[in-house]
Amino acid sequence: MYIDYIIFGIIDNAVMLTGALFGVSIEKKFPKKLQTGFLGATIGAGLGNTFSDFLGGLGATNLELAFGSAVGCLLALIIIPIYLIINNHRLTSGQKKGSK
Repeated sequence: MYIDYIIFGIIDNAVMLTGALFGVSIEKKFPKKLQTGFLGATIGAGLGNTFSDFLGGLGATNLELAFGSAVGCLLALIIIPIYLIINNHRLTSGQKKGSK
């Protein structure tokens, strides 16, 4: 019935949340400039989600799904540095305008 989907959802989110919490703990080891308060959690959640999706594909006994999902998730993590670059540029541009 629905119990299989409920169990899958619990495990899926538990792996992702574990990754997020792990990311929060490792962010403390980042250089001060990169300790943003969200970077570690975001990276950890992304990696946790990647691992969770990979395991989901393996659970479905579909290697193409497992590896394809993992690669797709890893590629999506490229958004993080792009966001940081854009946000940093926006902040530094705002500071230059305000200093005139």
